[in-house]
Amino acid sequence: MRINFRSTLLRMSAALALSAVLSPAFALPVMEMRAEDLLPMAAELKKSLNLNANQQILWQQTESKTRNLLRERQARRERLQAATLEATKGANVELRDLAKAVDEETTAAASEEKLLREWWLTVNDALNETQRQTVVQLVGEQLLRVPDNGAHGAAPHKQEGGEQQHRGGRKNGMGGSVGGPGGASISLPGG
Repeated sequence: MRINFRSTLLRMSAALALSAVLSPAFALPVMEMRAEDLLPMAAELKKSLNLNANQQILWQQTESKTRNLLRERQARRERLQAATLEATKGANVELRDLAKAVDEETTAAASEEKLLREWWLTVNDALNETQRQTVVQLVGEQLLRVPDNGAHGAAPHKQEGGEQQHRGGRKNGMGGSVGGPGGASISLPGG
């Protein structure tokens, strides 16, 4: 079996970068980690790192940039959702045209994820060795705590009405949404 070193290195980099916002109570497979899920836990990690004044400033700037990017992404996705819904009401709807918009969102999200990793890796670079070890230890704990449910991706959770749904809007059984890398999920009517 041949191991793709670049792919493995990228996954490890993602884990380290995103570890800057992890807490021990939250576990996900490394490829399922999303900034919008992890950012709310940043405050707890920040406390445990005992940042100095310069690190505090860098952390606050990075957290602010991250929140702004995620807010812009959410607004963009809401516009895409509304435009897709409106387009499905047309008489001559071409699904390839709708898929193109989803592909564009997926590409934009992948680019943003790379930018987010770089921002948080810059924060990681500013940490001392003890702080970095704390971050690495948290990453390891998170990866060990991932439940072995035999499924790829996030475990299903109950939705209102008792229906199971996967993160990103993908329902068990007949689908009502189109999900993609980078957290893109477009719900289609009737699903």
